[in-house]
Amino acid sequence: MAGKQEVELFISEEGELKVHIKGIKGPGCLKVLESLVKEIGSEKGRTLTGEYYESVKNTVASSAKLRK
Repeated sequence: MAGKQEVELFISEEGELKVHIKGIKGPGCLKVLESLVKEIGSEKGRTLTGEYYESVKNTVASSAKLRK
């Protein structure tokens, strides 16, 4: 059985969106992130957490400015 997979979205008052993806192995988390970026706007930055480099659980965090 696959582990728990989560996509957390945080939107600031200024309209900046931060995405935190958890529980997706390998580059799969980046595929999820890239599909979100296509829908919401340009990516401003990307931070790979320590979990990204673990073989069992991977996480990626990103921020983007929402389109108006």
